Amino acid sequence: MKIKQISAPNMSEALIRIKSELGDDAIIISSEKGEGSNILVSVAIDEDEEVFFDEEDQLQNIRTSEVIENQHIRDCLNYHDVLEAVSAKILATVRQEGHHQKDRDEQELLARSLSKLYAFSDILDMRHPVKLFMGTPGSGKSTAIAKVATQAKFNKISSCIISTDNVRAGANKQLEAFAEILAVDFYFCKDKKTLRQRVDDARKTYGLVLIDTPGINPFMEQEVKRVEEYVQALECQKILTLDAGRNTMEAVEIGEIFMDLGARYLLPTRLDLTRRIGTVLSVAACCDMSFYAASVSSSIANGLAEINSQSLAKLILS
Repeated sequence: MKIKQISAPNMSEALIRIKSELGDDAIIISSEKGEGSNILVSVAIDEDEEVFFDEEDQLQNIRTSEVIENQHIRDCLNYHDVLEAVSAKILATVRQEGHHQKDRDEQELLARSLSKLYAFSDILDMRHPVKLFMGTPGSGKSTAIAKVATQAKFNKISSCIISTDNVRAGANKQLEAFAEILAVDFYFCKDKKTLRQRVDDARKTYGLVLIDTPGINPFMEQEVKRVEEYVQALECQKILTLDAGRNTMEAVEIGEIFMDLGARYLLPTRLDLTRRIGTVLSVAACCDMSFYAASVSSSIANGLAEINSQSLAKLILS
């Protein structure tokens, strides 16, 4: 393959240049920050050779005959509507792993590649006892928080739930009802000062402090600021709950806004209601978020499903 690097102000402009200069058969290998605010996209056009990343993330050329066939993985990533730049990076890592390991077990190869590209965290990591949840209205925050509280209870970890949603009374009622069913203490805080004090007090009593924030439209600055004041008030883990069935490009835009708010962990919801997981793969990769767990049922008792490289590989290939 021949490799060409294209610099552009954004991915949309890069895609236009790629199509214009290299045609429809060009393959995006990687994208990264370039000079200034530009992005630098590495593109390959087919010849006798294939491309992969070595351990120092430098491009190298090797013969196609030495590379494991990955067309099925490519087709699966396309089916799942994985963002093109993310798909290219996954495929590049698969080629690298296949070349070094000579592994012909497709699922194991993909799982090993995903473990290099994604981070996975434990929702009950007690080194970080305060966890703040963010998301859009209807993203499943309340249910996710109740499920975390359920898992904490099963693991004999005391917890409390704090709501800061002073906009939708119904949301507080639902969360309070969940807390009552679980026999977990519930508190409401109307401002960041009250929240900070409540959290300080709660840490003396509870092993886990779960904080709900108002569901917001991330494209409306006024609503974003409503959550920002709570986020800035605390040093804690910030978690984005995201409906797995959202459009991929829109979800990435939403993820970037919540990333700017401090979200570093991703908890996909309604994973049982979608057949494609390109949204969660793309958001985690583009927004540098670590996977927590996933909500795969509306039942609180079922808790959360673990996400790891093996489960993701199985979902992609199934």
